[in-house]
Amino acid sequence: MFVDENKTRGFLMVGARCPSGDVAVNRKALRGLLLPGQERLHFRHETDARRKQILDVIAGLHLLVDIYATEQETLANRRRCLEAIVRDTAADAERLVVERDESTIARDRETLHAACQRFECFDLRWELMVPKLDPLLWVPDAIGWAWARAGHWRRTVATFSGLRDL
Repeated sequence: MFVDENKTRGFLMVGARCPSGDVAVNRKALRGLLLPGQERLHFRHETDARRKQILDVIAGLHLLVDIYATEQETLANRRRCLEAIVRDTAADAERLVVERDESTIARDRETLHAACQRFECFDLRWELMVPKLDPLLWVPDAIGWAWARAGHWRRTVATFSGLRDL
């Protein structure tokens, strides 16, 4: 599970589920989208034509994407979203990778550790990572952007994305 946030309209945490057997091929497909000089994909900086191209590739990766939404960005809502992600992935995920936010890194570590204890998923490996280190972190960034924009963009990702309860 690869997780990023979106703060455009309210607060979203988006988790993309990728089967372990597909990780390498999906990373390669995403790296293939980089333009010369790009270290990573970041949807806010892409043109609409590129966004469509990127979303078409992501749709072809056959991922399932979970979206956790709250009305506003607060530390409490961030904690609720992270706890729900651990709860929902504890049974079948081997690894949880969350895009690192330097302003919340200590709290995120505390939250993830406590959630793993609470939901008894002692074997779940988790880490906080900068997005340029793993292309699969670009997926929740793209989906979060599209979901927050609503309209055509949300419909584009709705076939493989859905809201989850907190």
